[in-house]
Amino acid sequence: MGKTKVSPRQTDVLLCVGVTFVLAVVVTSQEGHAGHVNPLAYLWAVGLGLLMLIRRSHPVLVLVLTTLGFFSYYMAGFPAIGVAVPIAAALYSAAEMGHLRAAIVTGSLTLGLSTAYRVAVGQSVSLVVGYELVTHAALIAAAIALGHSVRVGRRLRRRTEQVSRLLARQGEQDQLAELREERMRLARELHDSIGHSLSVASLYSDVAREAPSGEQRDDALDLVRSSITDASASLRRTVAVLRGSGSFDSDAGLEQVDRLGVAPTAAGYDVDVQVSPVDVAPEVGAAAFRLVQEAITNTLRHSDGRRITVRIGPGAAGELRVRVADDGTTAVPPQIRAGHGLSGMRERVTDLGGTLEVDAGPGGWVVEAAIPSAPAASGRTTTTGSAT
Repeated sequence: MGKTKVSPRQTDVLLCVGVTFVLAVVVTSQEGHAGHVNPLAYLWAVGLGLLMLIRRSHPVLVLVLTTLGFFSYYMAGFPAIGVAVPIAAALYSAAEMGHLRAAIVTGSLTLGLSTAYRVAVGQSVSLVVGYELVTHAALIAAAIALGHSVRVGRRLRRRTEQVSRLLARQGEQDQLAELREERMRLARELHDSIGHSLSVASLYSDVAREAPSGEQRDDALDLVRSSITDASASLRRTVAVLRGSGSFDSDAGLEQVDRLGVAPTAAGYDVDVQVSPVDVAPEVGAAAFRLVQEAITNTLRHSDGRRITVRIGPGAAGELRVRVADDGTTAVPPQIRAGHGLSGMRERVTDLGGTLEVDAGPGGWVVEAAIPSAPAASGRTTTTGSAT
């Protein structure tokens, strides 16, 4: 069963009843007073108790009124009720509400004045100073300390809850960041693999349409079918990952770069691929493969060139150098655009701490990248020109 939480208002009501009851009991005991108790004395008990109902909104006012009520009680000649008992609740409330200095000053002043008065009217010094002063001082200090500790504990719990909420929110943000990163990775893979396959399929469709013989047409259509099958397989893998029932295992790597020239070669392009032996991390090899794949796709889509050269090998300072160029020429350099293809290449290279340069001019399309053989945490990309 869960615990019933007491509201602040209920706490104040309970404190009101408690103060009234305790003071009424002390008044009834008639300490130091002969004869019957004046019923008006109980009005002070009720009044000091009722002040607890406004102790949160007006703690200093409650402290002042309680002190005045304490002195007026004794001035009226009512039975002695001590010093600490009537003002303890007000001191506690002031300290709890953050008025620690006011509580200490008021408690010290009240205790000092009452002690001096009792000694001045002839009460036993040994009793007032030697015994009761220590007892009252201890009770006053305890009330103030309790109120302050409650305030500190409440603030500590509030800070702890804030930290817990911040940590939980940070955890949610980290999860969202991981999901965004995974989504971007899938988007790049999907764009590169399916985009390349569909570009090849489109290329072979043109070949089949212009083929002079039925055999050449059939071969081209087979290649169209094969490219579409590859695109469908990539799409199914991506959908499986999004549904949480699979993982996207890319087969991209430096050892697979040679096969990227097969389709353009069959379509009549002069493709020269040279990959020098180099030891790189798997993610670096995959990025190089996708970079070459996207560059070739751009040539098939946008360039009028017929020759494609691919060079991959070691560079300075342990870098992997990738260069893809074609011999397409245009009268006017094409408009520079930042499309999904260039964005994907930029993200891949930058994530691995490398640099990227893309240029489209009279000499054709040129894509050059330098990627650290071991992936870096971050990097910067330099781009001139674009591909889509």
